[in-house]
Amino acid sequence: MATVVLLHPFPQDSSFWDEVAGAVRAAGHEVMTPDLPGFGGRGLEPGWTMAGEADRLAGDIPASSAVVGLSMGGYLALALLAAHPDRIGSLVLADTRAAAEAPDGMATRRTTAETLRRDGSAAFLNGFVPRALGPSPDPQVVARLRAIADRQPAEAMADATMAIATRDDHTALLPGITVPTLLVVGEHDAVTTPAEHTEMAAAIPGATLAIIGGAGHMTALEQPAEFADLLLAHISA
Repeated sequence: MATVVLLHPFPQDSSFWDEVAGAVRAAGHEVMTPDLPGFGGRGLEPGWTMAGEADRLAGDIPASSAVVGLSMGGYLALALLAAHPDRIGSLVLADTRAAAEAPDGMATRRTTAETLRRDGSAAFLNGFVPRALGPSPDPQVVARLRAIADRQPAEAMADATMAIATRDDHTALLPGITVPTLLVVGEHDAVTTPAEHTEMAAAIPGATLAIIGGAGHMTALEQPAEFADLLLAHISA
């Protein structure tokens, strides 16, 4: 049985994974759901980076873990793979991308971080939540996504925004990935699109691509049973 490490997206915490984690544990696997800096009650760490967090995470998880990263968690998973490949025995990249932030995206992220620090998160989340979900989301999913986000400090969101903005480009890493890799994306993901995932899957030797119908950017929250089934099939193959 595998140790499965679930890395949460922005601006959520480890409770984002509750349904998926429950299904994975029920199948007999050990599950780890770390919180990123500032989220889920973990202390703020101003100036944290994906590379630095990958170094910390490498000391906490067993070798050859099944590492699953969604969105921001996917950026961290790739940083972990780049610096500590022995920690990863299989990989799931969901609703994420390997490329670094584009210059215009960098400017937008800096503005977003400044606004979060100055004004708090309420107005930001009013725009973020609808964009993160599919076109006809379950109201309970909308409420859950917003409730988890509302618990996180705006300062943590600002710090994470800059960690995302300054992440390394891991595109060149993809052709050298040798562990079994699954890419998952929502059919309606407008943040990291199915087309981007198709390109990543083509670049990774032997990778599998799964598109979850009806879902947006938060596939594991929108369709947790389907996500868990895909994950369990992947790590059991």
